[in-house]
Amino acid sequence: MSFVRKFGTIYRTDLKLLRRDPMLLYSVAMTLVLLLIVRYFKDRIGVYYSLLALLGLIFIPMIFGMLPGFMMADEKEDKTIQALKVIPISSEAFLAYRLTWASIVTALLTAAAPYILDIEIPQKGILALIALFLLEVWIYGLLITVFSESRMQALTVSKVLGWLLMLPPVIKLVVVWRNLSTDWSRFTAFLPTYWLYKVFEGIPTNDYSDFPIALAVHLAWLVPLVLLFRRRVL
Repeated sequence: MSFVRKFGTIYRTDLKLLRRDPMLLYSVAMTLVLLLIVRYFKDRIGVYYSLLALLGLIFIPMIFGMLPGFMMADEKEDKTIQALKVIPISSEAFLAYRLTWASIVTALLTAAAPYILDIEIPQKGILALIALFLLEVWIYGLLITVFSESRMQALTVSKVLGWLLMLPPVIKLVVVWRNLSTDWSRFTAFLPTYWLYKVFEGIPTNDYSDFPIALAVHLAWLVPLVLLFRRRVL
C-alpha cells in the first residue's frame, strides 16, 4: 500500500469516528454560542468588554486544540497510535495531519469572531491572532497528548490546562475592574495567553511590538512539546 493510500485509509477511519461521535460539529456550535453569549454583554459591561471578548476568543484554539488531543489520547490508550510506526512518516508530518483540520476551523472561526463579537479588528490584527492561535492549537493538542495515557487523564489535563491558560486575561480583568496599582498579570508572562493579551491590547493602536515576543514564547512552548511527542509517543 502506498504512502498516500495509507493516509487515505486513516482519514476514512477518522470520518467514520466523527460520524459516530460528531464532536467537531458540537464544538463549532458550542464556540458560536459562546461568542454570541459574550456579544450579549457588550452594552452591559462597557470598558470591560474588550477583555471579555478576548476571553471568548481564547476558547477557540483551546477547544479545537483539545479535540485532536483527545483523539490522540484515545489512540494511545487503545495502542493504535503505536501501530502507525510502521508507516514511513515523521512525527511532525503525523502531527500536521492530525492538527490540520483543527487549524483550519480555528482560522475560519477567528476570522469570523470579530463580526460575531461586534469588535473592530483590522486585517493585520486578525492575521496576527490567527498566527498565534494556530500555534496554540498545536500547543494544547500536544499538552494533552504528551501528558495523558487515556481519555480520563486527558479530561483532567484539559481542565487544569484550561484554568491555567485563562489566568492572564482573568487577572488583568480583576486588575482593571478593581483599579489595582500592581498589574499582577505580569507574573503569568510565561504563559502564551499573556502575550496573546498583550498583542490584542495593542491592535486598536496599531502597536504590534509585542508580537515577536508572543511568537517566541509560543514557539518556546511548542518545540519542546514536539520533541517530547517524538520521544514518548511516536
